[in-house]
Amino acid sequence: MGRGLFISGTDTGVGKTLVSVGLTAALANAGRRVAAMKPCETGEGDDAARLVAATGRALDRALTNPYRFPLPAAPEIAARRAGARIELGRIDTAYRTLAADAELTIVEGAGGLLVPLAGALTIADLVARLDLPLLIVARTRLGTINHTLLTAEVARRRGLRLLGVIFSRTERAMGEEESETISTIVRHGELRSFGVLPFLATAVREDTVALAKSFSSHIEVDRLIAMVQKY
Repeated sequence: MGRGLFISGTDTGVGKTLVSVGLTAALANAGRRVAAMKPCETGEGDDAARLVAATGRALDRALTNPYRFPLPAAPEIAARRAGARIELGRIDTAYRTLAADAELTIVEGAGGLLVPLAGALTIADLVARLDLPLLIVARTRLGTINHTLLTAEVARRRGLRLLGVIFSRTERAMGEEESETISTIVRHGELRSFGVLPFLATAVREDTVALAKSFSSHIEVDRLIAMVQKY
């Protein structure tokens, strides 16, 4: 079975899907046999489909997106509204089936680590169940220091294998505090940074080839994958 990587954000809207799709596409374009999955998806978007398209492979939707609910809410809430309950075992089985036929399997979470899935179970419990190294996606603007350091602390307290962080610029303008914000997070959180993904035009975001090229230009993909293999 190939290795895997779990990608989580400090919260919703930080660019987690963009990073997940960009990394998947960059690896696929480099000739790697990649699989990807979004275990739980809520709302009208289709991040799972974008991830699968980035692999360049035909993958079973039942495996790449075991749970999908129409309500745009936390997975536990959306599942309850749909009369369903999320089971980690089902996700684990889907992951292992995908990973058996891939060099690397990218797993994109929903929101942050403490987003509830079912009962007392959260995204952090899913990361632990899959036993995957964790990559955090964080913003670059005001407020991100607290969010990112809290996320790192939760990961470590729960014994997760914290790989590092990718910063995602979610606004076109670069704040004058950005470089110091990033260095502060890296220092205080004792975190590895694999780079900053700039704000991307819609045309680039929606073009898998262009996104892969931009991702590889700004993110240390080889270093990231080397760390995944060590973990």
